[in-house]
Amino acid sequence: MPWIAFGMITRELRDGEIVVGSAQDADWRVTTADLMPRHFAIRARGGDVSVRPCTADNVVAVNGEQITADARSLANDDVIAAGSGRFAYNVDAARTTPLDVIEVRQAYLVETAAGVAHPLSQRSTTIGRDASNDVVLRDPAASRFHAEVRSEAGGFALHSMGSGGAKVNGAAVGAPRMLKDGDILELAFVEFRFTDTPLPPDIGLAPLHSPENDEAGRRPTMGSERYVVGDDNAASRHATQVKVIFAIILVVVLAATVWLTR
Repeated sequence: MPWIAFGMITRELRDGEIVVGSAQDADWRVTTADLMPRHFAIRARGGDVSVRPCTADNVVAVNGEQITADARSLANDDVIAAGSGRFAYNVDAARTTPLDVIEVRQAYLVETAAGVAHPLSQRSTTIGRDASNDVVLRDPAASRFHAEVRSEAGGFALHSMGSGGAKVNGAAVGAPRMLKDGDILELAFVEFRFTDTPLPPDIGLAPLHSPENDEAGRRPTMGSERYVVGDDNAASRHATQVKVIFAIILVVVLAATVWLTR
């Protein structure tokens, strides 16, 4: 009979599905692991056991790899990570000792253009144009509260919140996305590189900012598309033609006025 363990708490998995989360109506309520109310579900059917997130917004990883809404089959000694908790799956007997503690390495968002690093030292790091964010985006196309990087499921996950959206390695991000070393994040028109390795000597930490008297953070968000208008642009040529015609009419009117008053 398969078992699932959280710390020294174990549960036998009989045929059917159990929902694990922090809500009172969860089949297995865990309040000490920063879980969503209904975070993930485990289904057992005969000898087959699988796990899936309850919603696309819930981050769940098996052996360090994020899983999607599709069910992921479990094998003996697999470890499910969700929130700040880790759950051990065993096939024949309940685990009698807790899992080893894994220390999450210090991670950073390196702002490419500025060449500075923002440490991800908190459980949640907010990013946006508003000055109250941990990482402030000096870009009018950014939302006031654009994105968030959370320490969860044994790593760090990007949650997109702003209307401008977010990209990782050039692909738009809808659901939360666990980050890997070297991933390139695009938030509005600001680029970051995620890393969980020591910083090179030429990259320093970003200076602290003050949330007071920051007018840029209170301005409306501009469109997320950037336009470049050159001198040979059709709209520019049309505007020039209108100005020339208006100048000619003005000269003719002035000349006629002078001639009539002679």
